[in-house]
Amino acid sequence: MSVDTYLKGKKTSGYRRVHKDDIMVLLAPMIVKQANVVQLVTKKKMFGHKLIAVVYHDAPDSCRI
Repeated sequence: MSVDTYLKGKKTSGYRRVHKDDIMVLLAPMIVKQANVVQLVTKKKMFGHKLIAVVYHDAPDSCRI
């Protein structure tokens, strides 16, 4: 997964924007197409927080994650 916080000059029109409180997340088109649920989880670390995206999808038996 790629994370980029600097969006100036980047093409983001194909991404789905999801807003929650004061956070905006851009989801890639492939994730939107294949995911059933995308869950954002924050974990407190010693110095700050960590944001994790958990993606649930119906995968065929041949798909290994």
